[in-house]
Amino acid sequence: MIPVSICLTTYNRALVLPTTIDSILRQTFGDFELIISDDGSNDNTEQICRDYESRDKRVKYFRNSKNLKMPGNLNAAIQRSSGKYIANLHDGDIYREDLISSWKEALDLDSEALFVFNAYDAVIGDGTHKLYKEPFESRVPALYIASNYFRTLASCIWGTVMARSTAYEEHGLFDPSFGFISDVDMWLRLAKGRHVAYVAKPLISVTPRELDHPFAHYSWQHLFWQFAIYKRHIETYKKIYPAELANTPDDPVPTFRKMLLRAMLTLVKHGKWDRVREGLAIWRDSGEPLLKGVGTLFGSEKWQPAWYDPDLWARAAYDE
Repeated sequence: MIPVSICLTTYNRALVLPTTIDSILRQTFGDFELIISDDGSNDNTEQICRDYESRDKRVKYFRNSKNLKMPGNLNAAIQRSSGKYIANLHDGDIYREDLISSWKEALDLDSEALFVFNAYDAVIGDGTHKLYKEPFESRVPALYIASNYFRTLASCIWGTVMARSTAYEEHGLFDPSFGFISDVDMWLRLAKGRHVAYVAKPLISVTPRELDHPFAHYSWQHLFWQFAIYKRHIETYKKIYPAELANTPDDPVPTFRKMLLRAMLTLVKHGKWDRVREGLAIWRDSGEPLLKGVGTLFGSEKWQPAWYDPDLWARAAYDE
C-alpha cells in the first residue's frame, strides 16, 4: 500500500491550479500519488493536468463524466485512492513543503486519531494575512470541535485534512445532502468520542475565492445545511458530554430564525436582490409565524430556487 494518496479536487480554476500543483509536488515527503479529480471543467484545466501527468508519474488525472459538485467530486477521488493516509486538498490553496510530512508524522505518532488538521494562513482580499490557530499543540478534543460548532455554526476544521483510509471505510464518505460544507458533518462524525491530531503551524495558505463563490455572500442553502448538521449531531454529542453541553439548546429554531433575519438584512445591505427574493419565496413555507408572514406578504412561489424543497425546514430546525 502506498503511504499517502493526495486527493486534489478542482473545477474551473485553471488560472490558480498550477501554483497549487507545484506546491504539492515540492513536498519534502514525496512517496505519494496525486489524484486530481476534475469535476468537468470547461476551461483548460484538463490540458494543464495532462501536462503535469506526462512529466510526473505520481500525478493521476481523472475527469468526471458529469459535474458531481462537492462532495461528490471528493468522494470520487477518495474511491480512486490506494493510500494508507488520504489527504484532501483544494485547488487555489498553497501548501507548505512540509505539509504532508507533518501530517503523516502526527498520525504515525497518534494511533487513536482518525485525521489531522493544522493552523491556517488565510489571505484576505486586500492581500493581508490572518492566522487561524487553535489553542492546542498536538491534540484537539472532540468536545472543543463540537461545542465550537454548536455555539457559532462554524467549524474550526476547514476542508483540508489528512485522514486514515480506514476512517472512510468505517464511517462512510461525505454526505452529498450537506453540499459544499459536508466536510463539517464528516469531522463531527470522525471526532465523536475521541480527539483529533493537530499541527500548530500554518501549513496551508488559503487564497481568496472568486466573487461569485458560494461563500461570498449569505446563501440560504448554506444556512439550511448548517442547521441540518446541528440537528444531526446535537443529541449524540449531548449524550457523550452531558455536563459540558448542558446549556447548548436542543431546539435550534430561535437561533435559526435569528440567522435567517440577519442574512436577509445583510443581503439587502449589499444589494443582492436575487437572493433577497429567493429568501422571501422560501420563507413562505416556514414553520416560524414571523418568517412565514413576511414571506407570504412579500414573496412569490415563482422566485423559489431550483435546489429548494419545503422539507428542508423540517430537516434543518423544525420537527417533522
